[in-house]
Amino acid sequence: MSASSSGRSAREKIKLQQEQAARRARERRVLGIVALALVLVVVGGILGVQFWRTGRAPSAGPTTTTSLAPVSIANGKPIVLGSAGAAHRLRLYEDFHCAHCAEFEEEFGPTITEAQETGKVAVELYPMSFIDAGSESAANAMACAAESGFGQAYYLGLFANAKLNWDDDQLIALADQVSSSVPAGFSTCVTTKAHQTWVDSIDAAATQAGVQSTPTMFLDGAPVDIATLTPETLKTMILQPAAK
Repeated sequence: MSASSSGRSAREKIKLQQEQAARRARERRVLGIVALALVLVVVGGILGVQFWRTGRAPSAGPTTTTSLAPVSIANGKPIVLGSAGAAHRLRLYEDFHCAHCAEFEEEFGPTITEAQETGKVAVELYPMSFIDAGSESAANAMACAAESGFGQAYYLGLFANAKLNWDDDQLIALADQVSSSVPAGFSTCVTTKAHQTWVDSIDAAATQAGVQSTPTMFLDGAPVDIATLTPETLKTMILQPAAK
C-alpha cells in the first residue's frame, strides 16, 4: 500500500470515529431532553395535584345540630363552644394547619361534638397559629365565625378541609358552606384580619400555660394524656359528674 493510500485510510478512519462520536452525542442529548421532559411532566403533575389539594374551594364539613349564640372575643380568652351550663369544660389548644390536630378531630371530634350537643361539655378553644400564615388566617376567621353565631359549624369545617391553604377566599367560601345566614360583616372581618391582636394573644396565653405542642387538652383544668386516650375513655370521662 502506498503512503498516500495509507494516509487516506487513516483520515477516513478518523472521520468515521468522529461521525460516530457526534452521533452518540446527539443521541445522548435527545435522551437527556426526553428524560427532562418526563421529569417536568411528573413534577408538573405532582404540583398540579398539590395545588388542587391546597388551593381548591372548601367542601362542607360535618353537620352539627347545635346552633350556638354569638361569642364575644376577648384578648387572651378562648372561644367557648357549648352550653354555659355544661357540667364539664374541655380546654383545647389546636392549630388549624396541624396534621395531628386534624387526626385528633377525626378520632375524637364526634365524641366531643355529641357531648356538646347534649350539654355535657363546653369546649374552650385556643386556636394557635404557630405553623404558617394560613394558621393565622384560619384562627382569625374562626373568631369572626364565633362572634357571628356559627362558630361550631365553622370549627368542624376547618378541620374537615385541613389540607387547604386557608387564604381569605377559601375562608369566606367555607362560611357559605356551613351556614345559611352569614352576616355581611363576616367577609370584612376575614379580609381585614379584624382579630389579629386576639390571635397573637392566644399564642401568648398558650405559652404562659406551658403548652408546647398541639393538640393539647385539659378536662376541668386537669391535663389529659392524648397519647393513651380513646374515644371510649374520653366519653367515660365526660359522663362522670364534675368534681366539686
